[in-house]
Amino acid sequence: MRPLSIALLVIGAIGVVIGVVVVAADRPGDGGHTGGKTAASLDALVRDATPAGQPFRGLTQADLSVGGRCLRVVVADATDELVQGLRGRDDLGTYDGMLFAYDEPTTATFTMSTVPVPLEIGFYQPDGAPVSRRHMTPCPRAEASCPSYSAGSSFQYALETLTGELPNGELSPCN
Repeated sequence: MRPLSIALLVIGAIGVVIGVVVVAADRPGDGGHTGGKTAASLDALVRDATPAGQPFRGLTQADLSVGGRCLRVVVADATDELVQGLRGRDDLGTYDGMLFAYDEPTTATFTMSTVPVPLEIGFYQPDGAPVSRRHMTPCPRAEASCPSYSAGSSFQYALETLTGELPNGELSPCN
């Protein structure tokens, strides 16, 4: 090999290594990027949620910003709460929606089995970045007979609101 070819190969290899280091340092959720701080803040928001009032006694509540709009939400973070969701409820009381908080990213699906009102759901990454959103229609039948709604990829948080009430944008704690 000629010296010029060897030099170009070495320079190219160095460029690839630098590129990999830059991409790895910019991954959301690693603590070295703003997304890592947001993910930690969302985890703290769920962990520090306070007892909810009517009609959600026994659950917790938190103030959550969606695209800069502060919403008062009920938090579902235990397995039984995640499964129950808003089934059988047509009244959210003074709450704007329900936040489904998973311990880690998931591809779980949602159904509207026995949910009597149409809902909108937004799916979010661990750092609060939007993944997708869906409109969901009521289904009075058993879960196996109802359509399921998927984010289309993994997510860690899902927020259900009444149809038309879900703001656009990222999740974060309210300021």
